[in-house]
Amino acid sequence: MKVLIDNQVYENQKFGGISRYFNELQRENGNMERMPLFQHKPSVKKSIYDRLRSKFKLIPVITKQEFSSKDEFYNAQLNKLDYDVFHPTYYDNYFLNSLKKPFVLTVHDMIHEKYPEYFGTSPDSINKRRLCDVADRIIAISETTKKDIIDIFGTSGDKIKVIHHATNFQSIQSLKPPFNYEEKEYLLFTGNRNAYKNFLTFLIAVAPLLNKNKNLILICTGSGFNDIEKKWINDLQLNHGVKHYYCSNDNELVYLYQNAKCFVFPSLYEGFGLPLLEAFAGKCPVVSSSGGSLKEIAGDAAVYFDPKDIKSIRNSIYKVISDKGLQEELIKAGENRLNGFSWEKCRKETMDLYLRVI
Repeated sequence: MKVLIDNQVYENQKFGGISRYFNELQRENGNMERMPLFQHKPSVKKSIYDRLRSKFKLIPVITKQEFSSKDEFYNAQLNKLDYDVFHPTYYDNYFLNSLKKPFVLTVHDMIHEKYPEYFGTSPDSINKRRLCDVADRIIAISETTKKDIIDIFGTSGDKIKVIHHATNFQSIQSLKPPFNYEEKEYLLFTGNRNAYKNFLTFLIAVAPLLNKNKNLILICTGSGFNDIEKKWINDLQLNHGVKHYYCSNDNELVYLYQNAKCFVFPSLYEGFGLPLLEAFAGKCPVVSSSGGSLKEIAGDAAVYFDPKDIKSIRNSIYKVISDKGLQEELIKAGENRLNGFSWEKCRKETMDLYLRVI
């Protein structure tokens, strides 16, 4: 059996959960092949031979075929390569008119559909609906996401299989980042801060805690703060208490989890919530929103809050950081919870699904 994947996510995402997921599916898996990457070659001036050929009508030289677009190149690969099932890495449907083999689609979340006010009319959502209609099988990464696909797109539940993600952070050696925050205790916020991630509401909620306890700070990873975030941090008088650090590798991120007072996940909605497992692997107490699949994934290993209730967020964080016994209980529950998720299990269930499709 041969499974072919494309390059959509690798071309559009520098780092993130989806590229990590497809990397793990390929790990130690000789049955999975990734398409060659399209490389655009700019046009060049005609050679002397070309100019002479047109003038004196010389016999043309056969040259390597060039492709005018990325889609043309990838569709040519679909027709040329040997494989049994195709698994696109995101929702671009460029392949629908060329593909002659069955395909499996992974749906990572339905956030665009649940919160259209944050995304507008998204081509990703339009393409996702079309692909769900015609895919041979669909992988949903949580029961919550499966229910959303059925409810919003009207897709038959019979062709949707839930296969959970996992993490390998428990096997990654931690590496201390080059900063000097050791004298501080810190809350940890990881990843991007898009609107549905609820970061600004979280800032309002945590501001009194940071301003009251000067030994407590908030460390945020991911991209640097934008102008709006900087203004909010300044207006809330949090310049002393909110710091950004860009992790250059997973080793540094593991260190941040391992040494945080707690990890806070204020997102309005998640299709899975991979940082929960990363925090469990880092033996870090978790304080989380109850949005989307987060309770499904974290179970009894988190203290939950209403992501739209500022007092609920603040009180839940304070409850955890002020109770050493509760922190230890959450760490232990997180370790137990983590045992139910593994990339080996994910790979096996995914390969079994490919075989059923074939």
